[in-house]
Amino acid sequence: MQQNFIDRLKLTLPAYQNPAQSIADCLNISLNEAYKKIRNKSALTLQQMVKLADAFKVPIVYQPDETPTVTFSYPKIEGGEPNMEDYLLDLLTNLKLIHACKEKHLTIVTDDIPLFHLFKYPELTAFKLFFWFESLSSTPQKFERSFVTENITAIAQELSRIYLEIPSTEIWAKNSIHGSLEQIRYAYEAGYISDHALAEELVVQLRYCLTDMNMYAMSSKKTIDTAHTFNWYNCDVLGTIAYLAEMNGTKICFNRFNTFNFLKTEDPNYCLQTKAWMQSLMRKSVSFSGQGEKHRNKYIYQAFQECDALIKEISGERN
Repeated sequence: MQQNFIDRLKLTLPAYQNPAQSIADCLNISLNEAYKKIRNKSALTLQQMVKLADAFKVPIVYQPDETPTVTFSYPKIEGGEPNMEDYLLDLLTNLKLIHACKEKHLTIVTDDIPLFHLFKYPELTAFKLFFWFESLSSTPQKFERSFVTENITAIAQELSRIYLEIPSTEIWAKNSIHGSLEQIRYAYEAGYISDHALAEELVVQLRYCLTDMNMYAMSSKKTIDTAHTFNWYNCDVLGTIAYLAEMNGTKICFNRFNTFNFLKTEDPNYCLQTKAWMQSLMRKSVSFSGQGEKHRNKYIYQAFQECDALIKEISGERN
């Protein structure tokens, strides 16, 4: 337990910061004693562990033998109007933690397009956050381009940029594009979007997003870094969204709930079970990366057809 806690604490520190010195300063102990605790030669007291957990925002994970319990943390969203900026900043903190590690990989199982891809486009960013806001708010309102602030847009685009630099594997459901299209259709038909051109632009940006995915899959990477890897799979039946981050030997799992929010855990057994499940899904999935051109083209062609059909519906009503 102590070794796992110390390993996760190290991940929160900048590369230039000495973990032993940080622990010594926090606990007011000698540097030699801090090294003993890092090497598991000296036990942390419960009070010391709590003090470190509070100082470095590292949860204490303890699982009694043969008791399948898991402790999750989550970004707190107050009732009424959710604070989108705080939510995105918390997301950015987690992504920066992953990005800063020398050894890192992110595996995503999803029945919707991962937000990081959509965050590249300002209007799609605003719409997705609007849809999240509407799911929690009791006060209906219209969607406009100015729904989110420039600061929120900047944070979202930084999230997109950082994600592109993290080696990753994505397993999409058969209808991952369908969810976003239905959200646009619903918002348009329900009167939340009164601007026909804006509704069409959202669909066009979804097409751009799929074009990006095609490019990443063709080269099996999202950047020009030769060491970078990207794998894209398609699985016919998925019913959840889960992210598994692997960083320098440590694993963190994120599970979606309440539309946009997420549950986070570093429980080793839970993360290992999640990894085994994801690997099983990969074996049952069709690869779109590299040489999977035939299946990838068919998938993207069908997705483009759905996009075009919705644009036709919107432009038909406008005319």
